Amino acid sequence: MKSITFDNGIVYYEQLGNGIPIIFIHPPGMGRRVFDYQKKLAEHYRIILPDLSGHGQSRSFMNGPIIRQYVKELNLILEEESIDQAIILGYSAGGMIAQEFSLSYPLKTKAIVLSGGYPRVATPGLTMLYKMGMNLLKSSPTTLINLLAFSHARDPEYRKILAEHMKYSDVNHWYKYYEETYHYNCVKKLNLIIEPLLVVYGQNSFWVNKHNSFYDRCGNSEIAMIKNGFHQVPTKKWLALNHVVENFIERNCR
Repeated sequence: MKSITFDNGIVYYEQLGNGIPIIFIHPPGMGRRVFDYQKKLAEHYRIILPDLSGHGQSRSFMNGPIIRQYVKELNLILEEESIDQAIILGYSAGGMIAQEFSLSYPLKTKAIVLSGGYPRVATPGLTMLYKMGMNLLKSSPTTLINLLAFSHARDPEYRKILAEHMKYSDVNHWYKYYEETYHYNCVKKLNLIIEPLLVVYGQNSFWVNKHNSFYDRCGNSEIAMIKNGFHQVPTKKWLALNHVVENFIERNCR
C-alpha cells in the first residue's frame, strides 16, 4: 500500500500494472475492495485503487464539502505519482466524484468511465435507495454492511472481504458522502465534459439506467448496457465491465 499525507489527513491506495493510468472511485462506505475484479485490468493498464478518507485506514478531518475533499485527494494522488492525465472511473455515487473531478481538472482527465452513473438523483427508486442507506447507517450500520456485501458478492469469501473492509469505514464520512451526492447536480455542466465518456449500466437496474439520457448533453459519450445485469456490475458482471472498459480505452485513449 502507498499513501499520501495532506493538511488534514492521510489516504492509502494500491497501485498495480503499467500503461495508461486508471483511478477508481468507490461508492460510500465500500472502499477499494469493491474493485477487486478490476485488478485484472492491470495486465494492460496502470491501476490506482484509493480508499478515500473515512474508508479503510484512510482518515481526514471533515472541514468542508466531502465531494471537494475527495476530488482534492484524487488530484494529490495523481501529483504524487507524477501522472499528467488519467482515466477517471467511478462506480455508483463514486461517479459523481468522477464527474466533479473532470469538471475541476479537465486537463488531467483523459477519459471518464461511470458504472451505474448519474449526474443527479432523478428517479424514485434511486431516491428510495439513498434514503434507506442513510436511515440504516444511522440506526444499524452493521445491517447496511451485510446488505451491501450480500448484494455485491455471490462468493461467501468475497462477501466476507467486502464486509470486513466496510467495517473500517467512518460512519460520519460515510453519511456525508451519501448526503452530498444525494443533493449533487451537475446536469447543467454536462456540456462542459468533452473528454470521451463511457457510461455502463446493468440492463435490469432501471432505477439507475433511466439516467442515461442526461449524458446526451456530453459531446463525446456512449452508453453500454450489460445484459441481465443489475447495479452491481463491477462485482457481479465484472467480465463484461472489464471487456467494455478495455474496448473503450483502446478506441479512445491510444
